[in-house]
Amino acid sequence: MAGTMQRYIRSHTSMRGVAALLVVLYHLQFGTVYLLPVEKATPFLRVGYLWVDLFFVLSGFVIAYSAQTDERAPFDREQLKAFWLARVARIYPLHLFALLALLAVTIGEELVLGLTHGGVALGALFSSASILNFLEQLFLLNAWGLTGRVGWNIPSWSIGAEMVAYAVFPLLAALTARRRRTALALMTLLPVIFYLWVATTTGVLDIVKGIAVLRCLAGFSLGMVVYALRERIAALPDALLGAMQAGGLLLVLATMILGLNDVLVMPGFVLLIAATWTDRGWLAAPLTSRPLHWLGEISYSVYLNHFWVLSGWHFVMLRVLAWLGVAPWIGRCIVIAGAIMLVLAVSHITYRLIERPARRAIVEAYRDRRARRMALAPAP
Repeated sequence: MAGTMQRYIRSHTSMRGVAALLVVLYHLQFGTVYLLPVEKATPFLRVGYLWVDLFFVLSGFVIAYSAQTDERAPFDREQLKAFWLARVARIYPLHLFALLALLAVTIGEELVLGLTHGGVALGALFSSASILNFLEQLFLLNAWGLTGRVGWNIPSWSIGAEMVAYAVFPLLAALTARRRRTALALMTLLPVIFYLWVATTTGVLDIVKGIAVLRCLAGFSLGMVVYALRERIAALPDALLGAMQAGGLLLVLATMILGLNDVLVMPGFVLLIAATWTDRGWLAAPLTSRPLHWLGEISYSVYLNHFWVLSGWHFVMLRVLAWLGVAPWIGRCIVIAGAIMLVLAVSHITYRLIERPARRAIVEAYRDRRARRMALAPAP
């Protein structure tokens, strides 16, 4: 088992990258008057919010995997501190950068609009409601919907929800270590109850505040269940893993293309994550390719950066294209292609210069401080 725990799962990394890019395409539809026929042909892009649920299931598996839950749970005090610090170091620096970048872009847009229309008006931007919403997001409380607003860097609601999952993860891991069957039953049953409730009420998983935390915890728990069953899955032959991958992918695509009840996508996500963790099966070949792996490496930057990048890009390009009198379909192609290239370029830079260095600096600072504290501690 120890050897297994050291593996790096390329398929999961690439899958996360593909999902992040599809979320970008989903948000590219916001505020757009003209859509290409391919964008309107099916609901596939309109329900792009569902890829966030893939993130949640994937996160539950990866966190349990990277924390070596089987060998270490229940965690001692130092392990808990190290775990939570590592999660904050992974998430918060880029979250703060993206939020401040969006603030700068928004102020710039408001200044341009004000100056070109006879005066600068930033009242709405700095209203009490807007400031409270900004602070809510700054402290990653936006998934709770305390202000009742969904604004600023909208994708970060899922990061706030993930922080709750990280907080309860050690408890779930400890319960699994001590009462495995009970824990797995609860971590399966409670998500099923949640999804059945959604399926029989709205049928829509686009929940970004309030019970958004439950949406995250449901997917995260299923990911932990998949992790607990991973050795049994690894023992399956490649042909069966490939069939599971095909079944999961078909279920996901059928749900999104045909506009079926959102909840039907969840078994597909679970199958995909379960059947690809060994990097075997027909789907592993493209998912382990270098371009998709690179996309997966920068996926967190893609996810958090794209909203402010799209805001600035749309603001500039829609005016430039209108001034040039470009045909709507050509303009739309330019907007989409340019947006994707810009998001990927910016995300590659922030991954290299912000995301990785900040994470490393925070973790190393904690280790150095702990080492100094232990060196100064009196001998027993």
